[in-house]
Amino acid sequence: MNDPKKKVKVAPHSKESEMMVLGCMLTNVNALNVGADALDPSDFYFNEHHDIFGILKEIYKKDKPADIHIVSEELKRIDKLAQVGGVTYLTTLAQYAGTSAYIEEYVELVRDKALLRRMITASQTIEKKALNEEGNVHETLDHAQSLFFNISQNANRDDGILIKELLSGVKSESELPYLKELQERQDHFKECGQDETAMTGVPSHFTELDEMISGLNPSHLIIVAGRPGMGKTAFCLNIAENVCFKNDIPVGIFSLEMSADQLLHRLICSQSEVESDKIKTGSLSGMEYQQVVAAVNMMQKHKMVIDDQPGLKITDLRARARRMKEVHNVGLIIVDYLQLLSGSSNFSSGDNRQGEISEISRMLKNLARELNVPIICGSQLSRKVEERAGHRPMMSDLRESGSIEQDSDIVTFLLRPEYYDPHNKPGLGELIVAKNRHGKVGSINLTYRKECVQFANYSPIDMAANADNDEAFSAFSPN
Repeated sequence: MNDPKKKVKVAPHSKESEMMVLGCMLTNVNALNVGADALDPSDFYFNEHHDIFGILKEIYKKDKPADIHIVSEELKRIDKLAQVGGVTYLTTLAQYAGTSAYIEEYVELVRDKALLRRMITASQTIEKKALNEEGNVHETLDHAQSLFFNISQNANRDDGILIKELLSGVKSESELPYLKELQERQDHFKECGQDETAMTGVPSHFTELDEMISGLNPSHLIIVAGRPGMGKTAFCLNIAENVCFKNDIPVGIFSLEMSADQLLHRLICSQSEVESDKIKTGSLSGMEYQQVVAAVNMMQKHKMVIDDQPGLKITDLRARARRMKEVHNVGLIIVDYLQLLSGSSNFSSGDNRQGEISEISRMLKNLARELNVPIICGSQLSRKVEERAGHRPMMSDLRESGSIEQDSDIVTFLLRPEYYDPHNKPGLGELIVAKNRHGKVGSINLTYRKECVQFANYSPIDMAANADNDEAFSAFSPN
């Protein structure tokens, strides 16, 4: 028997707040502009309010004035005036309106209730899918994460952005009119010069690379490819160090090949510039020990998150990356490396590895855009490199899928000639930027310090300095 005292659950709503918003919009032009820009008809719980707001928004788009008479005529035209309560209800709304100076607060109340309703709808969708055991459990988890992440990023409108909204600064990231922002760039250029203004993204502190790609830009997928032993992990980790420790930006690392302890050892070697074997065995001098202590103390002041769970599916990685972004606000994500990821259950039979890699690269690019952070992903190259004279990598060497080239914004190859011949340019590495969707391509020289597992900027020998040195010691020449 039903309990008469038991309350019937209804979706969260606030009729008074909705009436306040509509009343203010009917009686004040500024309130009309604020409400129409901040809300959608779906944000209103009551059907009559949904219809009235829809008309108000149409009037706003046409840049027309809005009052009781104009709105009632528009509702009459679409045969909905009676459904919303007639002119009488519109008059009630206008009289019900509060102080239009508080329109932002009224709008926020309406949006909060709408957000709660969307969360309930998402939860019901997830519950239904879980109870029916539809698809793979990891796919269901990824779907749940995606639903709630999209709700939390509700600022992104589905109806697109007009160019005039970007040019006016209303919807631009800087919130400045374009011409005003351009003027500020000109002033900054005159003050700082070419070198400091060329950077549009986060500096990697590899000078020539930053000049070529304008830093690590948000939503970019950057591939660092190479044969085993070329130093892909070291290079990616060096970029992570520079971004985290020099720029003080949180960094997330997904290490599918090495454990968190192994990565930490590499980080300490690089930051302290003490040889790896000495730290492993403990055979440190007093100075070297102090270098390690200083590096550890410095590293503790910054935020770097390492996820070393092996055998991740791309759906798992996406879910974990979203949590990293929400909890730690990471500004860069490193994935080491692509071929160790698994695709969704659609490829569980293993009969189509190329299709699986295509799915992974596409989802990584989507993740970079979704989180609006650069993602650097390591990738293996095929054995064709070993058979080629000079061993220089090419785009066709990207292992198992050409879609990696298609989905990525930047593709780089690492080459260390001394790996094949110890006498061929020892200590020198080459980073080949083979694809750059937003700039130029080319080759960059790097210094590789094997004992510290560290890449650094390459500094060529200054021949002029050598000439001066030769001249200074010419008096001691036996000739």
